Amino acid sequence: MSKIYEALQRVEQDYDVGPTGVRKNTVDDHDLKTGSSDKLVVLTRPGSVAAEQFRFLRSRIIRPQDGVSPKTILITSSLQGEGKTFTACNLAATIALGLDEYVLLVDADLRSPMVHNIFGLDRPEKGLSTYLSHKEPLDKLLRKTSINKLSLLPAGQETENPAELLSSRRMQSLIKEVRDRYPDRLVIFDSPPINLAPESLSLANEVDAVFLLVQRGRTSRWVAKSTIERLQKEKLQGIIFNQDTKIAGIKNYSYGYGYGYSYRNDKNRI
Repeated sequence: MSKIYEALQRVEQDYDVGPTGVRKNTVDDHDLKTGSSDKLVVLTRPGSVAAEQFRFLRSRIIRPQDGVSPKTILITSSLQGEGKTFTACNLAATIALGLDEYVLLVDADLRSPMVHNIFGLDRPEKGLSTYLSHKEPLDKLLRKTSINKLSLLPAGQETENPAELLSSRRMQSLIKEVRDRYPDRLVIFDSPPINLAPESLSLANEVDAVFLLVQRGRTSRWVAKSTIERLQKEKLQGIIFNQDTKIAGIKNYSYGYGYGYSYRNDKNRI
C-alpha cells in the first residue's frame, strides 16, 4: 500500500463516513458556510445563476456523453484574473456536495496561490511545494474542509523553482497515483495561467481533462486561440466562459459552459 493511498484513506476516515457513503455527522448549511468567503457561491448563494451553472458543469463531467468521466481535471486560463481559482473551488465543492464522488482539490498555482482564501483559511506554511520537495509526507499536508468529501492540498509557501517542482517525476507520480487508486474520487488542479507559467503545460499533459477559462470582454481572441493551440486537442474538454468583468465583487455575475466561442462585435474580444 503506497503512502499516497494511506494519506488519502486517512483523510477519508476522518470524515467519519458510514458504510452507505454518507457522513455520519453531516454538517448543516450554516456550518458549511462558516469560514468560507462569499466567492464560494455554491454554498453562500446556492440558488444563484452561477451556482446552477456549476451544477450543470458537474453533470457534464460526471456523466459525459461518451461515458468516460475524467478523474484528474486541470482548471486553467490564458491570463491572470480570469476566474480560474473561483471556478476550480466552486466546481470542486459542487461535485463533493453530490451523492457519490469524493474530491481532492490541489492548489498547483505555486506562484500565486489563492484557493485557501476562498475557503476562508490562512495561507498554510506547508503544502504541495513541501511534498514535491520531499520535506513532508502527504498525510501531514492534506486539509479537511467543512464540505463532506472535499479535501484540500494547499500550495504551501513560495518556492524559487515552481516550474521544476510541478514538472518533476514526483508530481507525475502523484497525479497517476490519485487517478488510478480511487474510482470514486476526482482530483481538480488549479494551475497558473498557461501563457504565464511553463509548468501549466506539463500539468496539462498529465491530467485526463483540461478546462480553459475565458473572460468575456477581457480575453482577446488571438490570446485564447494561442492558448488552445498549445494544448493537446484530446485533453481540452471544454471552455468555461466567465461573463463577469467584476468577479471580485460577486455581483451581476454568470457563468457559461461550451465547446466553442461566442464573438462580440469587437473582432478582438470574446
